[in-house]
Amino acid sequence: MGVAAALLSRRMNDDPIRNLLASLTPAPFIWSRPGTVVIMDNHVQEAGGDSEAVGAWVEEHGGEIDRTLPVVATRRGVTSIPKPVGKRYYVVPENLLSD
Repeated sequence: MGVAAALLSRRMNDDPIRNLLASLTPAPFIWSRPGTVVIMDNHVQEAGGDSEAVGAWVEEHGGEIDRTLPVVATRRGVTSIPKPVGKRYYVVPENLLSD
């Protein structure tokens, strides 16, 4: 392995957030623009990741944070139940996750 390849390899492997995201399976049923993948936040949390740190990393590297559309049952009348919030996910450029 040449010096440049060793440095690149070390840089890629020294990024724990990149390694975490690369180890997770992308969500197949959420549309994202070509060249990106969707990683669900609940999978990040289940793997021991910090949502805020991952979100900051994704945005610093040209990705985005988004939410799914919430599923709402229709109700009649006044209710004190809060409106649901969609699930958080990250849209990550694919090239950041490949070796």
